[in-house]
Amino acid sequence: MIKSISTFFTEVLTPEDTATEEELDKTIQFATAALMMEVSRADNDKSLVEREQVLSILNRLFQFDPEDIQALIDVADEATDEAHDLFTFTSLINQHYAYDQKLQLMINLWLVAYADGRLDSFEEHIIRRIAGLIYVDHQDFIRTKIEARDKGA
Repeated sequence: MIKSISTFFTEVLTPEDTATEEELDKTIQFATAALMMEVSRADNDKSLVEREQVLSILNRLFQFDPEDIQALIDVADEATDEAHDLFTFTSLINQHYAYDQKLQLMINLWLVAYADGRLDSFEEHIIRRIAGLIYVDHQDFIRTKIEARDKGA
């Protein structure tokens, strides 16, 4: 069992200069998944439908091994220092995602938040923080929210 999120993400999400392209891709995928997990647990309601939405999006986007997904979920559930964790993840997104990829990430975050049929203020708050940290314009923040809401309706 992984003991702490900071240890896990320091080892997994801090690629060294010698990291292979495959290791870097996996690192970025973990950062993306971790942000979705942060949204899913933002309202302190461990909703099965939100977790299933995260898994569905991850399976659609990436080729994760089942044990990688489970390890990520276990570690994200242990996270306590939200601000530090968000910066760790969003800095990787900023380094490696183009703006259109950031917008797709925003849509996916909203889809997770809307998965249980309601948007909690804590979920919206965390998505707003992520949007700010990855430099998404406010109009795109709103547009992705509406697009995800309409897809989920």
